[in-house]
Amino acid sequence: MSEDTTTTEAESASADTDETETPDLGDAGQKAIKAERDARKAAERNAAELAAQLKSIEDANLSELERAKKAAEASATELAQLRVENTRTRVALEKGVPADLIEFLTGSTEEEVAAKADVLLSRLGSSGTPKPDPSQGAKGSTQKKSTGDQFADFFNENLTT
Repeated sequence: MSEDTTTTEAESASADTDETETPDLGDAGQKAIKAERDARKAAERNAAELAAQLKSIEDANLSELERAKKAAEASATELAQLRVENTRTRVALEKGVPADLIEFLTGSTEEEVAAKADVLLSRLGSSGTPKPDPSQGAKGSTQKKSTGDQFADFFNENLTT
């Protein structure tokens, strides 16, 4: 665009010299030439304004493109993080890792995360479900007595002595 402005400056310089070279045209001819030159100057100003507007629009489009690129990069980063989190959660569910220990599973591939889960579970010493404790719970006979039998036993034990 700088070439356009230099050519218009050269043309306007030659136009100024034309004014001095045409004294024999008469009043009507000089008025016509002056009107034509004024119209050309107005057209050149209009063209320069339109070129500036076009440049500002192109700059705006470029900044929109840059914003779109940044948004795409942010989305790609978030997608990668979600994939890693999904892999960790899936492996933890398959292996039986407790939910509060999922954060200790690291790795970028499913195989690496599975290996870490195996190590973690081996250090815990169990697969996540506790074994039953036989020392707790009801003792004695496993047969339940009816309410009437329980009342009769209580009556016989406490009132017959």
